[in-house]
Amino acid sequence: TPLFARHQPGGAFMITDPGYTPGDVYFVHSGTGTDGAGYGRNPDAPVATLDYAVGLCTASKSDVIYVMPGHAENLTAATSVNLDVIGVTVIGLGRGNLIPTFSTTAAAGSITVATTNISIKNIKMLAAFATGTTAGITIAAAGDGCILDGIVFRDTSATSEFLLHVSVATTVTDLIIRNCSMVTAAGSLTNSILFAGTSTDCVIEDNFIHVTSSDDVIDHLAGASVNLVVRRNVVINADTGTAGYCLRYKSDGTGVAHDNRFAYNKVDAEISTGGAAWWLRNFASNTIAESDLLDPTTAHAIP
Repeated sequence: TPLFARHQPGGAFMITDPGYTPGDVYFVHSGTGTDGAGYGRNPDAPVATLDYAVGLCTASKSDVIYVMPGHAENLTAATSVNLDVIGVTVIGLGRGNLIPTFSTTAAAGSITVATTNISIKNIKMLAAFATGTTAGITIAAAGDGCILDGIVFRDTSATSEFLLHVSVATTVTDLIIRNCSMVTAAGSLTNSILFAGTSTDCVIEDNFIHVTSSDDVIDHLAGASVNLVVRRNVVINADTGTAGYCLRYKSDGTGVAHDNRFAYNKVDAEISTGGAAWWLRNFASNTIAESDLLDPTTAHAIP
C-alpha cells in the first residue's frame, strides 16, 4: 500500500501517505492544548493556538496542521494567525458546530496568508467585532498558490460583520477559492472577494455566496486578470440599492466565467460584466420568485 508507519520525535506513531504529505504533522486544540515545548505532535497533547503550530513547521516540507473539532480561537490582529511558513496545510476537523471556529474580535482580526503554497480547509470564520471586521482572510502579495477550501464565513449580527470576506493583494497567482460558504446579515459588506490589482491563473469555483453587498460581490476591477476562471458558483446579492455586479472583470481582464448562477435583488440592474472574458452558460435573475435567464444574452450567430 502507499501507507507507511513512522514515529515523530516527541509524538505518536503515525500512519501516513507520502503522496499526501511527506512532512510533519501537528495538532491544535484550544481546550486541551498548551503552547510550549513537547506539545503539538500528539492529538492527546496538542498546542493551543494555530499560530504557535505554524511556528513549529518547517518551510517547503508540506507540513500539515490538524485543528481539532471544537477548537475556538479569537483573532485580535491581522497577524493573530500568520501563515508565513511555505507549504503548510491547515485542516479543520469536525463538522456542524464542531468545525474549528476563528472569531474576529477586533476590526483588524484576520487570518493572513503571508507566503506561498498555503492551504486552509474546513474552518469557520466568525465576525464578532461590534463595528465590523475589515477582512476575514487576507492573501498577501506573497500568497501565490494558496488554496481556500470549504471555509464558512458568518456574521454574528448586522453590525458585527465582515466588510470583506477575502482580500487578495495585487499580483497574486494560482489562488484557488473553492467550496466556500459566504453568508452575511444585512449590513455594510462591500465585497465578498476583492482583488486589489492584477492576478494570474486564479480560480473561484463551487462557492455559495449570499450577501448584501454595496459593491461588486466578486470584484476584479482594480487590475486586469490573466485567465481568471469563475465557475459553478451561486452568487446572490440581496442589496436593493446602488450595488455593483455579482461578478466584475476589468474591461481588459481575461478568463472565463461558466456555469454560474447569479441573482441581484435590484430590478433591471446589470448583473455581470467583463468585455475581454469568455461567458459560457451563466444564468441570472434580478426578480425574486422568477426563474433565471441566460446572462449575458446571446447576440451572435454560430455558423
